[in-house]
Amino acid sequence: MTAAPHHPREGDRLASLRSYQVLDTGPDAALDALTGAAARLLGAPAALVALLDEDRQWFASASGLESVFGYQTRQTSREASFCAWAVATEQALVVPDASADSRFADNALVTGPEHVRAYAGAPIIGRDGLPLGALCVVDRHARQFAAAGVQALGELATSVAELLELRRLDAAAGLAPRQVLAESHELRAGIDAGQLVVHYQPVVDLASGDWRGVEALVRWDHPRRGLLAPGAFLPVAEASGLVVPLGREVLTLACTQVALWRAAPPATAGGGAAADLHVAVNLSGRQLSEPDVVDVVTDALVVSGLPAQALTLELTETSLAGTGAQVDSALARVREAGVRLALDDFGTGYASHAYLQRFQPDVVKIDRCFVAALGRSGRDDLLTGSLIDLGLQLGCEVVAEGVETAGQARALRDLGVRTAQGYLFSPPRAADDLLALLGARG
Repeated sequence: MTAAPHHPREGDRLASLRSYQVLDTGPDAALDALTGAAARLLGAPAALVALLDEDRQWFASASGLESVFGYQTRQTSREASFCAWAVATEQALVVPDASADSRFADNALVTGPEHVRAYAGAPIIGRDGLPLGALCVVDRHARQFAAAGVQALGELATSVAELLELRRLDAAAGLAPRQVLAESHELRAGIDAGQLVVHYQPVVDLASGDWRGVEALVRWDHPRRGLLAPGAFLPVAEASGLVVPLGREVLTLACTQVALWRAAPPATAGGGAAADLHVAVNLSGRQLSEPDVVDVVTDALVVSGLPAQALTLELTETSLAGTGAQVDSALARVREAGVRLALDDFGTGYASHAYLQRFQPDVVKIDRCFVAALGRSGRDDLLTGSLIDLGLQLGCEVVAEGVETAGQARALRDLGVRTAQGYLFSPPRAADDLLALLGARG
């Protein structure tokens, strides 16, 4: 038996395959649907998603396998793999009659009880351009495969690669595919049912103690699990794409609430203390990449009646990573309308200075890790102070996050910070609770 050669970049290929974290996982209905479609399109009794590991090929999905092998299995040896040839060459492989092909005539799957005769496979190319395995169809009878069918197989292999990429992102977020599917359906229903609520954390003037604004933070009022913090559902929202409608809903709710506070009579709004409140709302990278992001922002302002200058959109380095000219243009249009931009978690990423130059934010928010480090050592104080000084020198408003002690507040004020937020002033609260607290202060 002639063994297939290894891919020219076999080490990199294996590392790429393992990064997907899909080997030895359970059944996947979406992959099964693609293998079923492949079998039907080519009129074959069985189709497989075969991922080529170091010494085996593992079947991430198998449709009709028992009709060919006579038994159900999830893997075979690598040396018996037809797909290894498609991986090595990164080309579709068609074998009309394996018994007449010198590469496969004495293959154990051909000479053994499986009696494989015909094969067609297309490589599954991962995100870094390296083949992970192949989508293939097999038959126990010699046969020809039409060129159109082989082309369709290649297109389905691309769909398999896209699905595996989604699974990789799910795994990176600590999510199982079934969890994403079930929870995204539940989250979609929750959004439609109005179960999203917004809590607000005040942004305080360190000198006077007056409230300058609030940051809007989403919660899910789950009918069975109670009030859920963002970490319990935002990973699913990101993985499923529901972060777009979720973000739209939060933006509208937050703008509407703060507009109501600003317009309320002084007697019901803390003696007029809410009249000039502004609100900060986070935007995800997925939202920023949507072509209608500018319309979403302007619609929220129109519907709520909130002045544009009372809204700040908070952007993180994560949300900005990989964005291009389309996002730059959208943010420029938003700023032209009067909305302010804030760079959140400032100092925690590798490209903070690049984003300062690229987006020229109105506000930088010093991450809580730098606030917590104040007073720990001279080195920590110097680092935090340099970040604050950089923001101030560039003409940005500097907001410190995660302030928990009066000592931290004093140190920040001495470093030139005027506004801050954190549990020292108030945890995030529901709108009614926050208004009551504001009224008590008034």
